[in-house]
Amino acid sequence: MVRRLLPSAAVAEEEVAEPVGPPFERYWWLWLLLLLLLVIGGLLAWYFLSRGDDKAVVPNVIGLREQQAEIRIEGRGLEALARTAQSNRPQGVVFAERPGAGTQLDKGQTVTIFVSSGRLAVPDVTGSRLAEAQQKLQALGFKVEVKRVASTKPKGFVIDQDPVAGVSALRGTTATLTVSSGANPVVVPRLVGQTQGDAVQALTALGLKPLLQNVPSDQPAGTVVGQKPPAGKEVDKGAEITVNVSTGTGQPTTTATTTTTTATTTGTTTAAAPVRVPRVVGLAQTPALRRLNLLGLQPTVVYVRSSQPANRVVSQSPKSGSSLRPGARVRVNVSTGPNPQPNADVPNVVGQDQATAAQTLRDAGFKVAVLNRPTVDQSKDGLVVEQQPRATSSIPAGSQVTIFIGRFSG
Repeated sequence: MVRRLLPSAAVAEEEVAEPVGPPFERYWWLWLLLLLLLVIGGLLAWYFLSRGDDKAVVPNVIGLREQQAEIRIEGRGLEALARTAQSNRPQGVVFAERPGAGTQLDKGQTVTIFVSSGRLAVPDVTGSRLAEAQQKLQALGFKVEVKRVASTKPKGFVIDQDPVAGVSALRGTTATLTVSSGANPVVVPRLVGQTQGDAVQALTALGLKPLLQNVPSDQPAGTVVGQKPPAGKEVDKGAEITVNVSTGTGQPTTTATTTTTTATTTGTTTAAAPVRVPRVVGLAQTPALRRLNLLGLQPTVVYVRSSQPANRVVSQSPKSGSSLRPGARVRVNVSTGPNPQPNADVPNVVGQDQATAAQTLRDAGFKVAVLNRPTVDQSKDGLVVEQQPRATSSIPAGSQVTIFIGRFSG
């Protein structure tokens, strides 16, 4: 009633007071918590950043020499492990590394570097034109020597090669190519059993040159008891043919040498002097077998699982320094490498000629190495007289099979 009677301007407007917040000091713990979080974050960042001191990045060493690569890797605090393998890089140069460049490792871990042995598989150029064969071999770093022979093959085509295809050889090795001259070859006639005069007449009529050698024999004097090359061999017109003619002075006595595996003849035989077994552990298979073969010892190859590089000799029996008679067996254990391929059976090539045997083994998936072995059996000249590993052996595909070719020594 009173409010109605009063003037409207006199009515005072009511004021609403806003609540007052608590003082600032009451939220000090929030600021302390924020500061604590900042300190912890800083410590964590320092910890993770400082851990990088225990890490190292693998450097790129491909293309460097082995020693330089090792120095660079060890300079990063890593260990270097060198392994030798075949590559088209020059000998002693790194062609691969594992793990690859740029990989982060803990310091002290190992980086495996693969160093080129400088060895390459000789390509098959038989049947090619000479120019093509030369270009193919020289592109791989091989030197080429040409030998022209009479042949029924077209002129200018490669009919044989040495080393044979599939053999591992160093860059710079000379490959001898036998090239057809286009002239018809002359087939060597059988002379053994004929008289000296008849043999000379037969050779002269064919345009061949007889080279006479007198040898002791129980055959009648003047009788041909041996010849080289053997009957049936194709040679150039004008080639020299060695003819062994009996002196009729009795049976010959064989003197043992370190390059023969046996010392048997039709007469008496003197005992072969013993030889010392060389150390072949650590060598590649071919040089190891060649060393034993030259001493007249006969290697037996057995492939074994090993962490050593493939094709390296890891053990031998008997041990080096042992005394053996020529012709004795020496077991050579050869590494299959850490990751061998599945096994395959070795075909039998004994009795085949070199080219046929090598092709048979390559077709079966094996590499081929060729070594010569003296023989007094003329019928085995130019043929495979032994193979290692032996036929029917089960070895990793791609492994090496060595064939021993008989070379008639008269």
